[in-house]
Amino acid sequence: MRRALVIGLVALASAGCDYGFRPETLVENLRLLGVQADPADLAPGETAALRALVLDPSRPGQRSTVLWLGCAPDPYNLNRSACSDVETLSNAADLFSPDGGSPDGGMLPPGVSVIGFNDNASYTADAHLFDSLDAGDERRITGTVGQALVFAVAEEVPPNASQEELAELFRRVQNNEVRSLTALFRVRISESPERNRNPALSAFFVAKERWPRGAHVTVLPGEPVELDGDAPDDAFEQFTNPTPTGVEEKTERILVAWYSTAGRFTEARTALREQVKTVFTAPGGADETDPVPTSREGTLYLVLRDTRGGQAWTQVPFYVCDAARPAPVVTQVEWPSTATDPVVLRGENLAELLDVVVDEVALEDGAYSPTNDTWRGFLPAGVDVGQARGRYLTRACGRGVLPVP
Repeated sequence: MRRALVIGLVALASAGCDYGFRPETLVENLRLLGVQADPADLAPGETAALRALVLDPSRPGQRSTVLWLGCAPDPYNLNRSACSDVETLSNAADLFSPDGGSPDGGMLPPGVSVIGFNDNASYTADAHLFDSLDAGDERRITGTVGQALVFAVAEEVPPNASQEELAELFRRVQNNEVRSLTALFRVRISESPERNRNPALSAFFVAKERWPRGAHVTVLPGEPVELDGDAPDDAFEQFTNPTPTGVEEKTERILVAWYSTAGRFTEARTALREQVKTVFTAPGGADETDPVPTSREGTLYLVLRDTRGGQAWTQVPFYVCDAARPAPVVTQVEWPSTATDPVVLRGENLAELLDVVVDEVALEDGAYSPTNDTWRGFLPAGVDVGQARGRYLTRACGRGVLPVP
């Protein structure tokens, strides 16, 4: 199994076909938009959980597979690692040494190991990483980087796949019959008391309006809307930056990379709490190359990166409205007696409800039931049932307030 997996990783690394896409922000096929280590910084002996944002809208309802390789860090931070040059892994002659590679007789060279499959991945920093350095060596504080190679393939591979099954998959990868991609990720390792934390999105704004969490952004075909976000104050961390002339006090910036499954952005990259904003133009405008999706739905992705390597991401659904659709009329709301019961709405044209918002959070699993002509959804965790009040968004881009009992 291990031999087959390693052969597959080499195949993935060597699959360099450029499938192409339109703007960088448009997610149409297999894409890897972000990789996160949690915690974002490690001390020797600590372990970070790894996850990747891998998307493939061209295969709805199907999963892609992510395989992970880890490389031992260089305590001297001289970039001496098998992961430092991805091209090395594209050549089996460079990857495999004559004696079989790793000391345990496996197929990987010393210092390289398989560290995960899909979201079950982790990177552990050697507890003795800096033992070769003097106790007062500043490199213990400035640190080094651990590296992970992320391989994604546009096909679901079971963890117990046989060698023959993997060999067939990677043959198709090499022949460009299956999409694949490779990315290199780094995590800082040091003994510094200043530890970076991953950023977090605390608010999302549409046309300067704070948007309810979990609710669709509603836009008309071709409509431009300004988008922005914010993070908690403590996410903009203070840190010291050593320079040749001394120590510089700095504050992190939090950058946002914008992506979507349809539509366009004026700015692919912005920064939180800075002047430049991005404008999202919904699909369905004058440009016939960007039609409204058949389902009229899409997804916005915000990938946050701070200036010390922390990452996080948020996805927000959007809906391209049809202004000609009828307006729903909500005449009655049945609030649940327990959190496990649904909120039930009665009225007319309830199929035209898109989202119901309570305490600025969209109800979960909301849907219209034609059987009993009701709309049902579940209160998010933390919402006080006794204080619940709400409003709704419609498929025609309309809004309304739920009746108060």
